[in-house]
Amino acid sequence: MLKKIFKWTFITLGCLFALVIIFVTIVYFRTESRINKLYVVKPQTLVLRADSASYMRGNHIAEIRGCKGCHGHNLAGGRAFLDEQSPLGLLYAANITSGKGGINFKDEDWIRVLRHGLGKDNKSLWFMPSHEICHISNEDMAALIYFV
Repeated sequence: MLKKIFKWTFITLGCLFALVIIFVTIVYFRTESRINKLYVVKPQTLVLRADSASYMRGNHIAEIRGCKGCHGHNLAGGRAFLDEQSPLGLLYAANITSGKGGINFKDEDWIRVLRHGLGKDNKSLWFMPSHEICHISNEDMAALIYFV
């Protein structure tokens, strides 16, 4: 009798283990396909004005749209926006300035990031809330890009 209980226990545990392996495999491959998906977008052309009013407007937009919340007040990154208590772990925002350690983006790269949440390689950027920024006017987008 005890052998039958052990036998069925091992069979049940083996089936559960197999189901977990199948589930993890499916999740892994679906996630990888989403991560590596290439999107085709044609960034629009914006007219950037290099004046103090555009800079101040861009600064205001960066403040109210949360850019400074993740990337820091001076947008130089290095600030953890998820902490150790997060199930995702400790995540730091990137330095999005053009200074040392920052990024070298052209205007169309910024439009791709801000409107579509895509990097230079046309793959999705993780944790980039472009859905909160993409619906601003072209003038506001141009001011934000000029500020950054």
